[in-house]
Amino acid sequence: MKVIISSGKTYLNEPCNRCGSEKRVAKKWKETVPTLMGTTVIKHSQIVCMNEVCQMESDKMLLKEAKKRQDVKAVKEANNALRKANALTATNKARKNTSRI
Repeated sequence: MKVIISSGKTYLNEPCNRCGSEKRVAKKWKETVPTLMGTTVIKHSQIVCMNEVCQMESDKMLLKEAKKRQDVKAVKEANNALRKANALTATNKARKNTSRI
């Protein structure tokens, strides 16, 4: 089974970056994505390490990074909402302070 990446190498022929053991394809699926010209079918393969301990550590690290990204996104959305609210109040104050003289 061959999974090609852009550089011409295969993921399955390279050893695991963490432990050096072999990798295998755990899951394959197709996804249909709408585009401007219609739809595109994207093929995905989930490649995992054969060493279960190494794979569990890798999964934990990925979950931790995903949670960190979610936290950063939530803070950013809160800051944007606060900034928009402050901009609206500043605009309303500026309108009230104008005189017609």
